[in-house]
Amino acid sequence: MQLGNRAFFNLFARVVAATNRNRDCDEWQIDGVHWQRERLAQWAATSFQVEVHRLAHTRPAWTLLFVRETWWASNRSRAIRDGCWTHLEAGSRRDVLKWFQAREAELADT
Repeated sequence: MQLGNRAFFNLFARVVAATNRNRDCDEWQIDGVHWQRERLAQWAATSFQVEVHRLAHTRPAWTLLFVRETWWASNRSRAIRDGCWTHLEAGSRRDVLKWFQAREAELADT
């Protein structure tokens, strides 16, 4: 798994679902990570939503930005564009992946 590949994006979504079950929190803590989420949406003839997650871990220190962007046409029956990307603002990719792999192991145990 690498930051920014499909396996990472799928794991990211699973961790969000497990730690923010009703998707009603915009800020929460999990295993040393301060997690913040912001959402911007516009509903019109062409609609879009951008969801930004900022994860900050203290020891070892790292900060990760995760963005998901979704666009819909006028009928909104299915997305016409849906993409994700990440940006490591500080720290080591290895430390971020290690943290996510530990969450993956926890999810497998449940």
